[in-house]
Amino acid sequence: MERNTERRPAPPRKNKKKITRVSIVDQVCAVIKQDVADGIWKPGDKLPSEAELAETFGVNRLSVRMALQKLSTLGIIETRVGEGSFVQSFSLRPFLSEITVFYDDDARYHEVQQLRNLLEGDCLNLAVQAPQAEKEELREVLELYNAESYRYHQNIDDPEALERVVDADFAFHYKVVKMSHNQLYKDVYYMVQQLIRRHITQLLSTRVRRRKEAGLPPQIENDTHNDMYNAIVNGDQESLDRARKEMLGITPIKGMDVFD
Repeated sequence: MERNTERRPAPPRKNKKKITRVSIVDQVCAVIKQDVADGIWKPGDKLPSEAELAETFGVNRLSVRMALQKLSTLGIIETRVGEGSFVQSFSLRPFLSEITVFYDDDARYHEVQQLRNLLEGDCLNLAVQAPQAEKEELREVLELYNAESYRYHQNIDDPEALERVVDADFAFHYKVVKMSHNQLYKDVYYMVQQLIRRHITQLLSTRVRRRKEAGLPPQIENDTHNDMYNAIVNGDQESLDRARKEMLGITPIKGMDVFD
């Protein structure tokens, strides 16, 4: 009986990964980027010239130039004509702000509300621990908001008055976020500022009109922004949680959201 000696092909490997070559430009880019991340070069530092970097890495100047261009596009360095390349303070802000448009629709309203609740909730807790000087600055922002809120309540049909109070409202919340001293929180909040402004506009204008239609006077002194500020200053966690939920419309406010 003859044996079949024909060799069968090996079965294909699952999840087979292709082997890729890393270009010289990407390697140079990766090394410089890592040096910046490790603090070898700090924001404001001037990088060596293209010729010096080419000699250091043992590559040609064109590869270095292309690597620097890539780093500049990423916002890690800034190249100034006639001066050289300088390390920048990296921020996600320019990149994240470009994708906001994909979330700007009515269907995302509650998603924005949830994001604000989570993000601002943690920032509020951190703001309690902020230096007194920053709390004084928050007080100044609050006073500006109160002034703009008063003007808007005098004429709720004025679109410019609405825009100004929304600006002041956003400034108050953004100040709280900055008091967290978390750069990523600040970047994300800035990224979604268009969505947050829209959320503020819809929530604020709807509440004011409901109150007017119910025949009630403007509610300014008892505004939740003031409650939130006092809770931050006093370190009152319970009041802070309540004010956040009321402000974001998670917990209905009597005389604003419900009238029974």
